[in-house]
Amino acid sequence: MTATSEQRSADPFRLEATSNERRFTWTPPGVVLTPAGTVQGGAGLGAASEAMERVTGRPTIWATAQYLSFAAGTAPIDIEVTVEVAGHNTAQARCTLARDGREILTAHAALGRRDLELDGVWCTPPDVPGPDDCDRYRFFERGHGHLGDLVDIRLALGRQLDEIGEDGERGDGSFALWVRSWSEENHLVTTPELAFLGDLMPLGYAEAMGRPFAGNSLDNTVRVGGAARTDWVLLSIHVQQIVNGFGYGRAELWAQSGTLLGEVSQSSIMRVHRRIRDRPNDPAG
Repeated sequence: MTATSEQRSADPFRLEATSNERRFTWTPPGVVLTPAGTVQGGAGLGAASEAMERVTGRPTIWATAQYLSFAAGTAPIDIEVTVEVAGHNTAQARCTLARDGREILTAHAALGRRDLELDGVWCTPPDVPGPDDCDRYRFFERGHGHLGDLVDIRLALGRQLDEIGEDGERGDGSFALWVRSWSEENHLVTTPELAFLGDLMPLGYAEAMGRPFAGNSLDNTVRVGGAARTDWVLLSIHVQQIVNGFGYGRAELWAQSGTLLGEVSQSSIMRVHRRIRDRPNDPAG
């Protein structure tokens, strides 16, 4: 079972306008929830990025979110944008997401575009099989109405989580997934999509540690690269360090054409993966 044509055409980041042009309401669909029933952190950053782009009328250069509390279920979320600086080429904004007066996350972003003839990319995607030649990654079950029904995930580099025992061999920190989202085939990848897909980065911790661990995000940063159309996005993950119970890592997001769409980085609270599935966790814990 993959995402239905109806799910693939629906935009999970559709915001409802209010009488205040800098305030929106977002009703997260069930398919952006984690197995624990909470809104995926990358989805929250994606909604914030969409709001800031709409208010400023400019594309995202960089956006970051700090997660303050979990949002369980699909009740409406209030979004408010403040434009701190509006220059000739760039704007700087902040955004809050709250439910019933309780803040869920705060986000900050720089938005804009400058014309410059020089550009380049000094990194390369990993040499991995194409998505059609990769097995489905067995982490998010399908048929439960959460994000496992929204995205198709294929293991491009590394081990399946259920192949890693309690005392497995450590990896070199490299891990890669092909991910196909809700969007139509050969679609132009958006900032909310990059934020959402990039938040799968903590799945690389198990491969690095050789233990069945993942992570709850404390923060998440996305930097937007070149624009391209693609069916699948290759998430190339690099775990950098796990220390004092926290993990740090980054990932590049590549189109099938080889265009570097963007990159993400984050720090996470390390959790045995079953705890992430079983219940929401206190981000401060």
